[in-house]
Amino acid sequence: MLIEDDPDDVFLFERALDQVKAGIGREVVLEKVGDGLDAAYQISIEDLTNRLPDVLVLDLNMPRLNGVKLLHALRGTFELRDLSVLVLTTSTAKPVHDEALKAGADKVFVKPDSADALLEIAAEVIDRGVVYGQSRD
Repeated sequence: MLIEDDPDDVFLFERALDQVKAGIGREVVLEKVGDGLDAAYQISIEDLTNRLPDVLVLDLNMPRLNGVKLLHALRGTFELRDLSVLVLTTSTAKPVHDEALKAGADKVFVKPDSADALLEIAAEVIDRGVVYGQSRD
């Protein structure tokens, strides 16, 4: 699940993910949610129906409910403590990254300027999703 409010960033990430999944020959379904509040609602529904995503990619700066607050909510729920959450942010500030990690992010990436760097991030997202998905089976 990609939680991102910028349509350009959604497009770029989806394109990178499509390239990576084409190279591995594996089906990857990307859910897209535009803000933290909608994401909290969607994740709670998926938790109740036992259809949680295998990995979350989270922007920090979003309307209605920012990424750090969403992380606190997710990590406060026992069932979601093991869910892999990767932050993808424009901020290069170490305190912002530290706050996200303290709130429960597994890793923080700065949104890259190059397509190749975004492909590497997309590949890690898929790898983490595969590992988490296999551990739930």
